[in-house]
Amino acid sequence: MSLIPQADHAIISRLKAAVLGMIGSFILFAAYLVVPPVGIFSGVLAPFPACYVRLRYGRMPSAILTFGVTAAVSALFGIFAGCLYLGMCGIIGMLMPELLARGFSGSLALFWTTSAIMIVMTAGISIYSTSTGQDIQQFVSAEIASSLNQAMLIYENGGVKGEDLDIIKQSMKMVADLMYRLYPAFATVIFIIMSGCNLVLLKRTTAISKTSLNIGEFAAFKNPDMLVWLLIASGFSLLMPSPLITTPALNLLVIVALLYFLQGMAVIGAVISKRSLPRVLRVGLYVMLVLQPYLAIVIAAIGLCDLWIDFRTPNPNKQDK
Repeated sequence: MSLIPQADHAIISRLKAAVLGMIGSFILFAAYLVVPPVGIFSGVLAPFPACYVRLRYGRMPSAILTFGVTAAVSALFGIFAGCLYLGMCGIIGMLMPELLARGFSGSLALFWTTSAIMIVMTAGISIYSTSTGQDIQQFVSAEIASSLNQAMLIYENGGVKGEDLDIIKQSMKMVADLMYRLYPAFATVIFIIMSGCNLVLLKRTTAISKTSLNIGEFAAFKNPDMLVWLLIASGFSLLMPSPLITTPALNLLVIVALLYFLQGMAVIGAVISKRSLPRVLRVGLYVMLVLQPYLAIVIAAIGLCDLWIDFRTPNPNKQDK
């Protein structure tokens, strides 16, 4: 049998995967741009088609998919939206599966992918502000104000009026002030969530397709022991009188707290996995833990205490009994 038809079939399969992935990723990201409240969830999943295509069909189809969607988004929604897709979804879609394919663990792939996004987005915003003569702080403030104004329009169109609308406006102002101070930390948290969700989906899909990746189990996730010193340093820096010190320290504290929250969730996941709970109860428990802010603090504390107590190591005394 000639190898030419087989080669043609392989090329057609790769092009088909690139086109289908391009359509899927474009729809997900377009929904994020057009319907911000609902589209947040679709925006998180927008890099997944490129991730899957890279691992299943190789680099070239993934690159065609990524740059094709970037061009389509730029044509329909503007250059800024296209750069936003390329800076977030493009890096996740091409870099993270590349690292996984090279044998990186899931946590290392997540770390380097998030770091790359932060570097590229910071450089992009700096270049944009320099070329337009607009200060970065003014640019961020304008973007935050625009996003909150869109949210207020949704409330007003939904029929919220009078005192309720005034309360929401006051809350929005507080949120705007907080976001203006903590936008680097919030951006980092968003990128970690995006990368993490796509990592989970890759683990699910590659397990079905029997692709060997060193992603590891979330229940075994543990932060480096030295991270606690960043937590201590950022906490004590908040006592300083200068905002030039307290603002970066507060941003760092938020990021470190998220990492310990993830470790706490891993501890809880490891404990739950040892109990024969129904899947519905497990999902309900996870949703409750994520949505309750006070429980989130408790979970982060559990993750921190895991550094010394090591909840996931079986107790030999209990095993002997």
